[in-house]
Order: sequence, then structure tokens, then C-alpha cells
Amino acid sequence: MKTITKITVINAGLCNGCGACSRVCPVVAITVEKTDGGRKAVVADNICQGCNICVSRCPQKAMTLEERKESRDIGIKNIAVDEAIEKMCEAAHIYPEQIICFCHRVPAKEIAKAILMGAKTPEDVSRMTGARAGCGVLCITSVLRLLLAAGVELGKAPGCQWYGNMATIWEIPEAVMEKYGKQYYLKEDQEHMKKVFPGGDL
Repeated sequence: MKTITKITVINAGLCNGCGACSRVCPVVAITVEKTDGGRKAVVADNICQGCNICVSRCPQKAMTLEERKESRDIGIKNIAVDEAIEKMCEAAHIYPEQIICFCHRVPAKEIAKAILMGAKTPEDVSRMTGARAGCGVLCITSVLRLLLAAGVELGKAPGCQWYGNMATIWEIPEAVMEKYGKQYYLKEDQEHMKKVFPGGDL
């Protein structure tokens, strides 16, 4: 569980509606709307997780984090690792108890449960679990692997988000394996990973 105590606040006098904030928000909590004074960013306070990513990217320095009047919790409690969660994690070569988002200590089983509850994008997963709403960098690959393992077909990512898959030992093309396998011990690494991680058969 993640307790959210902050919220992004926009200084309308500094905001020029450039949209940089909306393009990087991991939970898609920011929109740019037309106003009498031009275009301005607007934050949905019931979605914002106060992650600071938008604040750090705003070229106008128009955004700050402030204390919420009331904190709110994000996450899924009391997850039993059932057959569906185990199957999804195995297909993604991830242990259910493995921590995926280190910023908020979100395990794979919680992300799998969110997907089973209807999450169809990394942004959906972030809204339900808090994953990716920390550093915004490290956990995207594992979230994508779990979504793909569940058979979710991802469309185009919003804004500056990224739905590409980083190459891991599980996805090395055969041509690359043949060319570099001996030099970099890739085959040995694969054999070891098959023994250590679930879903070992490539």
C-alpha cells in the first residue's frame, strides 16, 4: 500500500499550457485545457499521486508539490497468490513476491492482481498500485512483461510514455545468440536463468 500525502499544484500565472507535464505523468492525471487566458494545465486531484515527475519536467517552474488536505491510500490489500497470478508471473519469468517497483515496494503479485482486475495499460497499473509513480524509470519493463504475459495488447503509449520492451536474457534473438553467445556467455546465462526463475523453458 502507498499513502499519498502530496498533490501537484499549478501556478496559473506561470503555466503556459505547453503540456510537458501531461506527457510525462505516469497516471495521466494532468490535462491541458483552454481557458480565457489561453491554455493551462489542470490536475485531477483524485488521480494525482504526487510523484514529482511533472514538477521536475516543467520548463516554466509552474508546478509545486503541496500537502493534501487528506491523505489517501493506493494499492491492493491481502493478495492471495492463486493459480491465475502464478501463471501470469511464470509466463513473465517473475516470482509473485518479487518487488517490481522499489520506490513503493510493489510486488509482482499486486501488479498481476491489478491486471486481473482490469488494468490494460501501465498507466492503469500505476493508478491501482502506485507502481511507476516514484522514479518513473526502473519498473516499466517488468510491468510490460506482466501485461504481455496476460495477453494484453498494448496500443500507442500516451505522451512521452514508453511501451517498448527492453531486451532481457529471455528475448535475445537467435541471430544475436549465435553471433555473441560464446563471447558474452549468453547461453550459459540462459541455462542458469532457466533453473533460477519461474517459466524457465524459453
